[in-house]
Amino acid sequence: MFDLKTEFPKYGEYHANKVNVAIHMLFVPTIMWCTLGLVTWLTPHELFTYPAPIATLLSELPGPTPLANATALAMLGFIAFYVTLEPLAGLLTVPIIYTFLVTSQKVVLEATNGIQIVLAVSIVAWIAQFIGHGVFEKRAPALLDNLVQALVMAPFFVFLEALFACGYRPDLHRALRSEVGVRILAYRHAQRQKAAKTAKAK
Repeated sequence: MFDLKTEFPKYGEYHANKVNVAIHMLFVPTIMWCTLGLVTWLTPHELFTYPAPIATLLSELPGPTPLANATALAMLGFIAFYVTLEPLAGLLTVPIIYTFLVTSQKVVLEATNGIQIVLAVSIVAWIAQFIGHGVFEKRAPALLDNLVQALVMAPFFVFLEALFACGYRPDLHRALRSEVGVRILAYRHAQRQKAAKTAKAK
């Protein structure tokens, strides 16, 4: 569970088509942002207080301080998981996740019709995801096999893909892509065998 060379290929094998990957690069972060807003709207009450040093640091950052609620706890868990998988890349997600957290909370709690906006954007993003899989990937999304793994790994997958495109750790990228390729070949082999058995049964 805490091995990038296991977790990345498990998610990556569902994303071999370049168009589907491009759709995910755009809409996975969108879904993450919308989900943070929705959870904030459902559970706006603060559950804990930030330790004094962290509270002081947050007060120095631009924008409002994120609520110490369920979304903040969830994102701390996500960051811890990502740092465990790939320390530097995991740390690089922190400012992005922080920005998502602050802006999503602000929209749903302060903007006129904020929750309606979040829900509408979320629906569009999910539809795009399923189109990517159904039309281009021609394989069911990973969340149908492992919902939690897919939802947690998806944001880090697209973030890593962006980092790899910028030249981040090319040796790691090649190793991960090689394992993804092995998994895709195994899946296609299993599908051919299944089709052959079905044809034979008829």
